[in-house]
Formats: sequence, C-alpha cells, structure tokens
Amino acid sequence: MSVVSIIVAVHNQLGHNTLFLEGVRRYTTGAYEVIVIDNHSTDGSREFFEAAGCRVIRNRVNLCYPESMNLGIREAKGEFLCLINNDLYVGPDWNGILIDAMNTHGLDVVSPLGVEMMPTPELTNWLHDRWAAIGRGRLSTGKGEPQLRRMIRQMYGDWEAFCREIQRAFGGLLFDGLHGACVMMRRSVIDRIGYLDERLQAADWDLYFTLRKREEEKRDVRRYMMVGGGYVHHFVRATVKGRREPFACTHPRLSIDEKWTSDDQRRLTFRSGAGPATNESAMSAIPRRVRKLLSKGSRQVDSVLAWRRLWQSPDSILRLYRRKFEALAPRV
Repeated sequence: MSVVSIIVAVHNQLGHNTLFLEGVRRYTTGAYEVIVIDNHSTDGSREFFEAAGCRVIRNRVNLCYPESMNLGIREAKGEFLCLINNDLYVGPDWNGILIDAMNTHGLDVVSPLGVEMMPTPELTNWLHDRWAAIGRGRLSTGKGEPQLRRMIRQMYGDWEAFCREIQRAFGGLLFDGLHGACVMMRRSVIDRIGYLDERLQAADWDLYFTLRKREEEKRDVRRYMMVGGGYVHHFVRATVKGRREPFACTHPRLSIDEKWTSDDQRRLTFRSGAGPATNESAMSAIPRRVRKLLSKGSRQVDSVLAWRRLWQSPDSILRLYRRKFEALAPRV
C-alpha cells in the first residue's frame, strides 16, 4: 500500500494545529505519516505534535515556507508527498480521492477544491464571499480549536454531508487550477524538477509554472490539476495574519515576477475554473470597480446578519449549497 507523507510547517497557532491534526487523523485513509517542521513555536505546538506521535523537525528560528517544506521532503518516506497548510480542515478520504484521481488519469500533482478554487469562477467568488461574509477568515488567528470548529459549523453545517455533496456534484471532474494550501504530488516529481526554489515565498505559483514549462519541454510530468470530488477548508491567510517572528532565512529572495517573465506567466497560467457557464452572469457586464464595491457592500450586510447562521439547521445549509452548485456548476 502506498504511504502518504503529510508535510506541514508550523509557527505557533495551537488552535489551528489541534484542529488540523484531528481532521487528518479522522479522515485520512490508508498508510500515512505526519512530518511537522516546527519553526520555533512557543505556545506548546511542538510538544503537542510530539505527544501525538508525529515526526517533528525542530528549528530554533522561523524559516520560510519553501525552506521548511524542503526539510520535510528530505525526511519523507512516502511515495506520495502532500505539502499542506496547518490552517486547513480536511474532508473524508481526502487523500484517497486525490490519489485515485492521480492513478486513474496518470497525474503527477493535484489539489482538492476549496474556498479559493472551485470549478467555475462564479462558484469560487460566491463561496469565497460567503466565507468572508461570515467574518471569520481574517479573524481566525489565535482562536482555539472549539471556536474554529464552530466556524466550520457556521460555514458548512454538517461537514461530512457537505463533502458528500461536493462528491456528488463534482466527483470525476478535473480542471486546470491551483490550490497551494494542499498539494499532493508523486515523489518522482521531486526527482525530475528538484526541490522547491527557496528564493520564492510564492512556492505554489513557482511549482505550477515549473511543471507547466517542464510539461512543454520534456513531457515527463503532467501539469497541476484540480480534483473535483475532494474538498478541504482553508481558513485563508491565518498564517500570514498571525504575529510571527521574522523569517531567519539567509538565502536570496525573489518575487514571482523576477523569476518568471510576464510572457511566461501569460502562456503558462491556467484559465480560471473549469470554464465559464454558458449563461453569462449579469455581474460580468458591470465594470470591475463597481463589481468590487457591490460585492464588498453585500459582504458587509451579510456580516452584520451572520449571527443568523448560528441557528441555521445543517439541512438548510446543505440545501443552500445544493442550489448554488446546480446553478453555478460547469456547463458541458
């Protein structure tokens, strides 16, 4: 049986770490290991993971994301490597769904759906706005596991029922895309393209462009794809917004634009979502600036009324998602 090496970098955020590991233990299927790169946590996170039996790499300073991931990759034993954020909550059989898609379609790197990437731009915008309207995405830093779990309840109702609805609506769907908070890859990818470029903090985009270019030139890897049947919840920028020590890395740093030319980025970038719906949204005819103002206003109103979600039944939340999935799903 194939082993999955789940590699996660942490710097404090004990609440997120507790919920993350609880989800991994509950919903990961098959053989796996959890490798934690602890970047000088001072809130008990390192001790928590060690007591839970995870393999912990202790750092005395706070290292950047790609350098941390490379430390974990070097220690990993699995045939499959999952580079994952600690501010995630995974869905049932998340790893099995991703690996089945990789084996069925001969893929090398995949990600599940999430708030930041759904099968159509319209659905991505709606789900992202819903999470923003709840008002928790930017406020999750520093919260404990019970509070974070309540936020999942407000967003999805019955988490497992929601994930089954995702599987029903989008199972079997593949599309070009990027969800850098959860990246599943074959170890052979590292053998071909090397470790993450530690000069770029935007390691997800750099990996995407590297794979696309390698596919064009060598044809020995398959591009990064999104798997429609899987879903993970990302609390979105909780790590960035947390109070953290400055990165102690001494290597040079580059922006994505300094490594990849604008022509390269245009040529290699995916088309957002699985394709536009045939019935063009009326919002698309509104100028972008006005659209942003309308969207922001809608979120603010919804945030004021977010308390209502505390009393919404899981069934009513599921019905809401089912209607939106049917209305905004890809049209074949």
